Amino acid sequence: MKFTSKRRKSGKRFCAACIAFLLLMLCAAPVAAAQPRKVIRVPFPEVPGFTMVDEKGHRYGLVVDYLNEIAQYTNWTYEYIDTNGNDMTKDFLAGKYDLMGGTYYAESLEQYFAYPDYSCGTTKSVLLARQDDNTIRGYDARDLSGKTIGVVERAAENVRRLEAFLLLNGIECTIKRYSPDEVAAGQIDADLYAGVIDVKLGNTTDNTGEFRVVQYIDAQPHYIVVQPDDPQMLEELNWAMGKILSGNPDFSIQLYEKYFGDSNTHSLVLTEEEEAYVREKETVTVVVPGYFHPFYCMGTDDGGHDGIVPDLLNKITEQFGLKFSYIFAENYAESQQFVIEGKADMAGFFFEDAHASVRAGLATSASYTTLNDLIVRNKSVTYPGENLTCGLLDGRQLPDYVNASHVTYYDTTYDLLHAVNTGEIDFAYGLSTRIEQIMQDHIFNNVVPITLSNNRIDVCFAMATPMDPNLLTIINKGINSLSSKDREAILDHNFIAIGKDVYTIEKLIKSNPIEAVLIISALSTLIIAAIVVIAKARVKAANMKKAVAKAEAENMAKSEFLSRMSHEIRTPMNAIVGLSTLISMKDHVPEDVKESLAKLNDSSRYLLGLINDILDMSRIDQGMMTIAEESFSLNRALDEICSIMQAQAQRKQVKLSSRLEIKHTDLTGDPIRLKQVLMNLLSNAIKFTPKDGRVSLTVTELEENDTGAAYLFCVSDSGAGIPKEDISRIFESFEQLGNNRNRSQGTGLGLPISRTIVELMGGTLSVKSKVGSGSEFYFTISLPYGKPVETHEHDVSAQTFANTRFLLAEDNLLNAEIATDLFAAMGAQVELAADGAQAVELFMNSQSGYFDLILMDLQMPNMDGLEATKSIRASSHPEAKSIPIIALTANTFQEDRDMTRAAGMNDFLAKPLDMEQIHVVLQKWLSGRSRGI
Repeated sequence: MKFTSKRRKSGKRFCAACIAFLLLMLCAAPVAAAQPRKVIRVPFPEVPGFTMVDEKGHRYGLVVDYLNEIAQYTNWTYEYIDTNGNDMTKDFLAGKYDLMGGTYYAESLEQYFAYPDYSCGTTKSVLLARQDDNTIRGYDARDLSGKTIGVVERAAENVRRLEAFLLLNGIECTIKRYSPDEVAAGQIDADLYAGVIDVKLGNTTDNTGEFRVVQYIDAQPHYIVVQPDDPQMLEELNWAMGKILSGNPDFSIQLYEKYFGDSNTHSLVLTEEEEAYVREKETVTVVVPGYFHPFYCMGTDDGGHDGIVPDLLNKITEQFGLKFSYIFAENYAESQQFVIEGKADMAGFFFEDAHASVRAGLATSASYTTLNDLIVRNKSVTYPGENLTCGLLDGRQLPDYVNASHVTYYDTTYDLLHAVNTGEIDFAYGLSTRIEQIMQDHIFNNVVPITLSNNRIDVCFAMATPMDPNLLTIINKGINSLSSKDREAILDHNFIAIGKDVYTIEKLIKSNPIEAVLIISALSTLIIAAIVVIAKARVKAANMKKAVAKAEAENMAKSEFLSRMSHEIRTPMNAIVGLSTLISMKDHVPEDVKESLAKLNDSSRYLLGLINDILDMSRIDQGMMTIAEESFSLNRALDEICSIMQAQAQRKQVKLSSRLEIKHTDLTGDPIRLKQVLMNLLSNAIKFTPKDGRVSLTVTELEENDTGAAYLFCVSDSGAGIPKEDISRIFESFEQLGNNRNRSQGTGLGLPISRTIVELMGGTLSVKSKVGSGSEFYFTISLPYGKPVETHEHDVSAQTFANTRFLLAEDNLLNAEIATDLFAAMGAQVELAADGAQAVELFMNSQSGYFDLILMDLQMPNMDGLEATKSIRASSHPEAKSIPIIALTANTFQEDRDMTRAAGMNDFLAKPLDMEQIHVVLQKWLSGRSRGI
């Protein structure tokens, strides 16, 4: 027992020690690495240098880099919220953000912002003047004396530092203060342009090139601040920033240099004397030793760049208007001699320091770039060593750190490398870029480069002494006005050829003859193999092309055959349906005859549906099914559907109802295909619903926006329903469900066609069904708004067209006789034209109002229906534009409908003629027209 007690006490002490250790570790740092990442909300206004977004959407800038560094210590992650400078502070005060960068300190703001102990560095203020104001030169602060400086009154700290700068330099100026509203309205810039003020005080981000920077002034520090009611976040921020600065005290300075490295670049202007020099001199002659990569490459195929010298002098021309032309020397030494002898105003590049330039009788400009020099040696030589001979480009001086017993001068860099390669000299010293370029263009098997340290050399322009002070000053102003980005861009653009080795067969053979033979043999084998592969591929491509052409021809032949057969079948069907309709309309027809005629009409409709379904499936298989885009009235389309389907429902003794909950009815889409889908669904519902059953069409507008609305179409019935295991089959081609009687009615193509049409409209046809309770077919599609379609009151009787006169153009005598009798039975008078030309003649010779409507067949001799319609619409007849023209044809494809619409026809009636459809279409176009014969 005693032993057990001791173990328990020992365990308790151990647990206490562990707890104490954990507490100590938790207190050691405010953020533990194991804690989950905290999401910090940060506003993100796009401010140059501070918060920016690149072309790929990546966020970067001084504030972003600082926050990313802080996150490495705090394990924070950031949710950047896009905003603007005007809303950012207001939203921060409202608690929308946890943290905000780029905030300046003011004692009055401590109640709103919690400032950390460390700033993110200081920015610079700039004084900006007009580009044409030569009274402020940009290098003498005394030029500001007596000037008026515009400042933003709320930038109190920057204004204070400006006043301290002016006081320190003994400058007296007038300070004009602008309110934030005036600055937002652009008043300070307008006053600067107008001369009301001479200079404005801004930030480095204001240096956009619109005005000229004449002075930089150290400005106030900026901070990352947090909400004043979040001391824990402030503690974490202080801890992280302390760690960052203790590890790298220059972190803030480095970030500022990264994003504002050009902030000390001055926009220098010319004096009156220098402007006079530019006008008088016009063009400065520059000498270069011909092609000399990377300094002068104009007129050569060297990576598509002109060289550092032309690019730099073009910048000076753009800035000051001084032009430059080029002459060429044989080599570098001769280019210096041209300048000394006065053949050129200046040399394009010079590699020596001031002492060397004085010895050569030349004065140099400011350095416009600094490049590496390089030593190359013969591979049998040890460098450094005793009694070595160095090769040097003629005109250059050997630097003190290069040890040589003898120096031999050469005209070109190629001559230098050739001498090293042959052992004529032990080593050579020269510009690295030029040596590397020559070594890439030629083979020097015995030349080995040596890496040097501290071998940077300044490159500048050179002029003869005594030099023209105006030219030297203008060149120096141009060089010193370039930002570091501009200099880097010029260098990067002209170093693109470095590393590009043009490896020729000659080089390969000289350097590695055995490998050359092997490579050439391999290449020859590959070329022969490629020729064989290409030949086979071309034969295969030709065969595929023939196969594609054959398939296209077969498809075209199939389409033409189906179209022709459709027309040929519909033409006699029109006679069958028309004659049966005429007989049934006569008086005293026996009931058994009427019943036979009804069965004949049903059989005709079945045959017509079969033809339509087969044609549609053929077009679907060939990818030719398209959806039209035209304005239509949804209300009118639904009314037509219900009117047509009501007769089928009455024959089946089924109750058909509709319910519409729509706000927008003028839409854009394909009303023909939409009606085809809904009529197919309604026809199926009526067919599979028993006597006294119910079928309902419901259309509901679900949502809307500025361009269109979404609609739910639903057809439901109280029929037998569909078994769950059969639902997936009903959308397959030629599949039919139900009893034998119903299965025998139809092709099984209606639902597959309807599904395809709905998918082309952007929806999906779906079904819900329960055996014994009925089925519900539904789909949702979005339709753009369309132009209002003119509506007419149906003031013509549904059973008669009394007091109307039609012009019928029909070349088939039997169809013409049937159509005439049908319309006459409805009370209309019909005048017949045997072709399109006769129809145009009868219309042109008629008085205004004589014809109420024209029925136009499409395929007719002499002049077809399309040409006849165009002639009527283009005629001078008073009713040429207004009289309704209805296409009456056995061609029923969408292309046919599009052609009739393009020709100027108003509507379309397909053969065989359906009396219910005739009533709907004719009532639509005859309503509202004054009739009387």
